[in-house]
Amino acid sequence: IPTWRDFDNAESTDGTTTACGESSEPYSSDVEGAPEPNSALTRSAQTIAALVRTEKGHVKLLDQNNETRRVVRDAIIDAKGYIIFVDAYPELVDKNQVALQSLLTVAANRGVHAIKERLRTDAQYAAHLASLVEPRIPLLRRDLKVSACTNIDTYFRLSNNVVKAKKLMEQHAYIYALKFDLNDDASPIGKKPYQGDLLIFLIYEAVFSGAKSIGIKFVERFAKLANNKGNRPECPIPLLALVATAVYAALFWKTLGSPGKFNFTGNQFSETYVFHVKFLEDLKRDAPGKFHCMMADIYEAVQTLKRKGNDHFVNEHRDALGLLDLDGMADD
Repeated sequence: IPTWRDFDNAESTDGTTTACGESSEPYSSDVEGAPEPNSALTRSAQTIAALVRTEKGHVKLLDQNNETRRVVRDAIIDAKGYIIFVDAYPELVDKNQVALQSLLTVAANRGVHAIKERLRTDAQYAAHLASLVEPRIPLLRRDLKVSACTNIDTYFRLSNNVVKAKKLMEQHAYIYALKFDLNDDASPIGKKPYQGDLLIFLIYEAVFSGAKSIGIKFVERFAKLANNKGNRPECPIPLLALVATAVYAALFWKTLGSPGKFNFTGNQFSETYVFHVKFLEDLKRDAPGKFHCMMADIYEAVQTLKRKGNDHFVNEHRDALGLLDLDGMADD
């Protein structure tokens, strides 16, 4: 599996540091000789919105007070929601602004007015906190590409066949559910776009796998997209376009001979993402009933896969208990 060497190689915010501006000017409440706050409430607010810096002026998330850490971590989740429901390539707008807006939203929702007001009035403070959120924004894209590369041979029955990979890229055949002949050659099923097994699996693994998954946190947002006869939750366009782009990137990697190091260029694949967004938006405009039915079917297929995963863990637990001789165990 390739080592992605681009802006998608972000690190965990737990270890992220920032020294935006490298200014030595402290926050006003820390200036020597500044007047004492007039009330305990004011002192508390200033403490909540204060930043702890290292000796070199960097800001680490784990060094900050509990409220700041909570705001940053919730903002990371909020920014992931932006990727899933609004735009999976915010570099095309401004990734820093996405991070800042998520911080403001979370601070307001949590009622942390001191942090909210300082975000609005102190550009350097806002830049520091945004820099703790921003590196996490592309991680979903990176994880999807890695997972697509890991599973592409199995789902597409490629057997390291470059010709098969190139054929799937023609006319974007990889987005369709596929049928295979005796030679494992794939043919797209035209009436089932974006319903290939690999796409369904990637959505499940990246968004819905685990009790604390991002899909669980935003389950109500999926339901609000419902615009079909059965009022079923739907898969959002940005998420589906992002997953399709990850599969395209994995196929491209295969056509290069599956190199161990792959220089992923965001601009190149962002164009693929834009293509899929337009394709889906056109389908929504030209055949709204079929579009909403398809998006609901995709969401339902992901949930079916999720239930199968949960059933597997239940059965595994039951099988393990079958070996347990509780009566024969020594007792204290």
